[in-house]
Amino acid sequence: MSLSIRKVARPNLFWKIFLWFWLATLTVLATIIFLYSFSEKESRLVPIERIERIELRKTAILIQQKRLIDEYQELKMLQTKKVRKILSNAYVLDKYGKDLFDRDVPEALYKLRAFNKRTQKLATVNDANFSFYGPEIVYNRGKHYQLYLSKKSKKHFYTVLSYIYHSTSIWNILAALGISALVCFGLAWYLTRPIHQLQKATRAFAAGQLNTRAQDFMGKRHDEFTDLAEDFDRMADKIDQMIHSHKRLLSDVSHELRSPLTRMQIASGLALNKATEENQNHLERIELEIERLDEMIGELLQVAALERGHYYEEKSQFLLNHLLSVLIEDAQFEAQANNKAVNFKAEQEIEFFGYYGLLSRSVENILRNAIRHTATGTAVTVTLSRIPNFLLIEVHDHGNGVNVKHINKIFEPFYRPTEARERSSGGTGLGLAIAKRGIEANGGTITAINGKDCGLKTGLKVTIQLPLNQLNH
Repeated sequence: MSLSIRKVARPNLFWKIFLWFWLATLTVLATIIFLYSFSEKESRLVPIERIERIELRKTAILIQQKRLIDEYQELKMLQTKKVRKILSNAYVLDKYGKDLFDRDVPEALYKLRAFNKRTQKLATVNDANFSFYGPEIVYNRGKHYQLYLSKKSKKHFYTVLSYIYHSTSIWNILAALGISALVCFGLAWYLTRPIHQLQKATRAFAAGQLNTRAQDFMGKRHDEFTDLAEDFDRMADKIDQMIHSHKRLLSDVSHELRSPLTRMQIASGLALNKATEENQNHLERIELEIERLDEMIGELLQVAALERGHYYEEKSQFLLNHLLSVLIEDAQFEAQANNKAVNFKAEQEIEFFGYYGLLSRSVENILRNAIRHTATGTAVTVTLSRIPNFLLIEVHDHGNGVNVKHINKIFEPFYRPTEARERSSGGTGLGLAIAKRGIEANGGTITAINGKDCGLKTGLKVTIQLPLNQLNH
């Protein structure tokens, strides 16, 4: 769960491209509106703001309380400057549209007047660098007049946005944002999809599928990603050829060494029969090393055969419990000779359909490796269990474990770093490599983890996971 959360939270190229394209789209739109607000000065009606409505009401109350209309009309010559100072930004229109204070009426006020007559609503008009808003009703001597206010405005950009917002349905705005998001989403998907396809190809190739080619994943594209896929395929061809040449060379050399080794064994045997006591120990040592070399060559041939998919047996259905019991019974002799033991635990009888010989050899190699490295006086535990869709064979020893930087490489041929497992046992370094390939031939996987990393105190735990879909075929 935490792994999936980290994967979602991790910065993702797709979402980076999507968000940058969408942000760029919105930025271009805002820039167009901003530039338009400077170039286009046509007056537009927008809904009145709350603060403007309050200001209108306060001014209307002031006019009525101080009887400014009467004072201006009765004492026109004496009070003109006083009244105009108080109402410098106010226009009071009668029913004919004439200002009571004898000022020219801006065209914007007629627009507000017509809008109010049509909708009975207040509004604001931005005209050049001034905003006009109203009307508010003012009563004087049984008559009513319309009050409009004006103010200096530098918010033409805001006014354009407000006009767009109020003159367009919210659903239209959401639809426009949604369409732009979909376009950016599609563009981001188009740009990042070949990266994911290349990633699939590289992962498949890294997993050992050497016939994987990136162009098989690219479809009908003809761009730089296709060129990159072609470069990857050329690299994959070279690596595939080198690996096959290496395997072929390994197999051929192993085959060629068999004949001289056989002759050496015969010669050492004959020499041993006629050797003096002084030379007998040396000849026995030579014969032991020849046997070890012959064993190593045999294992090399087996690894090469498994990598080429040559299993030399047919699949069959068998009882895993019986296979493990036979292997553990044989392993007990080796364990007891070194004051060690092997314990077997199984929840139930489990059948499996696969290569009996390969699976037997794989488990035997893992079991012998565990017995070799478990501490004296301890026991190796072998567990057979079943989980949804899989069955598990777990082998746990009580040795020193493996350095974490080497643990993923112990299944490679000849990989024996000093820090991982010592060679005091005299092994060839191919047992776990054969085990891995035998398990994979049966459709399973094999992993190793130190005991302290999985809730156990010591040792190394090797887990074989086999698919249950192999059953009853």
